[in-house]
Amino acid sequence: MLIIIGTFQHSNELELLLASLENNHIARKYIMVVPMDVDPKNPFQFQSRKRDLYYKAMEVGIACATGLSVVGASMGFILKWGPVFWGLIASIIGFLIGFGIYLFLKKFSIYRHLPSKLPEVTVVVQCQDEQSGLIIDGMWKYCALTVGKTVSRSTDSRNTHNDKKINFEYERVY
Repeated sequence: MLIIIGTFQHSNELELLLASLENNHIARKYIMVVPMDVDPKNPFQFQSRKRDLYYKAMEVGIACATGLSVVGASMGFILKWGPVFWGLIASIIGFLIGFGIYLFLKKFSIYRHLPSKLPEVTVVVQCQDEQSGLIIDGMWKYCALTVGKTVSRSTDSRNTHNDKKINFEYERVY
């Protein structure tokens, strides 16, 4: 008996792997899925840096400045100071509006404390030696981050309780 361990990101591929294992006659009691936790001292470790917020706000501000400068230059043909000055005035106003609205929305957003990347999930499968190649190939096929295998203690010659098997049961957590 072998124990095969794989780590995955939270994704549809993980669900496809579990369905594939069950379709390949690996019973649920031999499959264990363990979602990993983030560091409780720093639960927001995946949040982007503060300066990235300002870089993105600059990009939005420049995009709004470009749009409003075109509108301002077009309106400048019929206004007194001409298209150049009205284009510059509109671009400054557009930049301030885009920059300000982006920062306001991001700073007071209810979604700012959600991690951008979920922690990993570990899948542990107990199987026969003949099935190990199929399971390892399936884990790599469904985008495993890492895969490893080890010999189960129940087949170790030093173990005096060879008749007991290690059974895993898992429950899907949503």
